[in-house]
Amino acid sequence: MTTEEIALICELPNYTSFLDASYYLPYSPSVITKYVCSVEEELGIKLFIRSNKSRTLQLSDEGKVLIESFNRVNDDWSYLKKQVEDIKTAEHHSIRIGSQPRFGNIHEQKIITEFLFCSPLAQVSMTKSPADELIRNLVAGKLDAAFITFNKSLDLDDYFAAHGDKILAIHIASENEMYTGISEKYFRGQNEVCLNDLKDFTFAFPFPNENDIQSARAAQSWKSIAAEKGIELKYINLQGYDSTVFEMARQKKIAVTTTRVPSASYEGVKFVKISDWTGGTNLYFLHCPSNRHPAIRQLKQCVEDYRDSL
Repeated sequence: MTTEEIALICELPNYTSFLDASYYLPYSPSVITKYVCSVEEELGIKLFIRSNKSRTLQLSDEGKVLIESFNRVNDDWSYLKKQVEDIKTAEHHSIRIGSQPRFGNIHEQKIITEFLFCSPLAQVSMTKSPADELIRNLVAGKLDAAFITFNKSLDLDDYFAAHGDKILAIHIASENEMYTGISEKYFRGQNEVCLNDLKDFTFAFPFPNENDIQSARAAQSWKSIAAEKGIELKYINLQGYDSTVFEMARQKKIAVTTTRVPSASYEGVKFVKISDWTGGTNLYFLHCPSNRHPAIRQLKQCVEDYRDSL
């Protein structure tokens, strides 16, 4: 029997006859008769007593026993359909966005905030990974979009060569400055310092020490500038930042690196600009044109509007 037949069986006890039911249900009396006979034949029992004399419709004794089971199956099927619809609706509104584990992702935060304002039903799922992994997940369809910073020395045509025209990259902003978060007990009254002033500090990098092109280039920029100044760089690699690193920075000579001064303040920590920094990165928004996710267009528009406002 079909789920349509089961739903009909559950409805029929509410009516006096097949004819009466046909006035309210989307079936003719002949179709109702056909469905009921099909179910009764399959089960080998009569579910309804139809009397031409009384012109009433009643459940048989067997039907009275089975109707609860029919109702239960019908309710379970209705619940299943609702679950499926809820999942489809969630997938329709849910968008998976990748970003690197770096501190001060202010551009991305502002763009996503505007996107959520324009798309209040959207559900954003954020993933933090190194650039190479974000690219792989984007091409594999595990991410819908990504915000990635690329070192200015990187040739994007070569970097994306293996992926051909699978990825569309939109430039958002250039980040030419470098800041560090340090304990406010150092360099009182100063907003800028030279890299040499920080030679006794341990620099905290927001990316893991692993085989990732972008992470390697970011670390190399620091090492190259330090080498030019005759500084032996001390650093630790962290998978992103949280408040813990600032607690440590208040206690030890740790310099937390960031290309943007965060909007949030951290007790006992100040941010100073490294005046002789010569590196630089470009922030891009990436997505695959083959991805037809309905929210991509709105997110892309927010990216372009934000870029034009800078």
